[in-house]
Amino acid sequence: MLQLKNRIVKDKKAFYGSRISENRIRTPEGFLICKNVPIAKVGTQQYLGEELGIEENTLFTVVRTEQEVFSPKTIASFEGKPFTDDHPEQEEFVTAENYKQYIKGHVTNVRRGGGNFSDKLLADIIVYDKTVIEEIESGRKREISCGYGCDYNIDENGNILQINITGNHVALVDEGRAGHSVRILDHNKKKKGDFS
Repeated sequence: MLQLKNRIVKDKKAFYGSRISENRIRTPEGFLICKNVPIAKVGTQQYLGEELGIEENTLFTVVRTEQEVFSPKTIASFEGKPFTDDHPEQEEFVTAENYKQYIKGHVTNVRRGGGNFSDKLLADIIVYDKTVIEEIESGRKREISCGYGCDYNIDENGNILQINITGNHVALVDEGRAGHSVRILDHNKKKKGDFS
């Protein structure tokens, strides 16, 4: 009788490996698959004026709407993009010229979350780099920050909106702008707390 006990099948997406927790799988090659990772969320975030192309060095509140975060274009733009350890230096994007310096894995199965995650963009991240895997598994580094391009618009109420969001990479960071809820999840009954 054929047995496929290590084949994890869920959400029509299959990964072969050993389950570490509900959201993490180790492949036979030693790669780490992090499932259901919130990579972005709807709502407000703080940006310095220089990040918005404004000379003022004060904080501005920027709104990311459902229509923009979950647009088919935004979702497709993050599919297959590089996973990096921190953002590239000097606000560079990852390109064909510099990817060897930055790439530590890749992002796949990008989609809108459901239930408690309905305000978040989720993805599965496949991590190749041993050092980055150790950072994740030890819990030293788990938060996520997207590298992307976008345009800014001001609505009739004076709110600054991000529009035309186009993904370039997804970075593992010490502290992400989107906060503690945008991170690699670890649902493991041996650990205290639900998603730490």
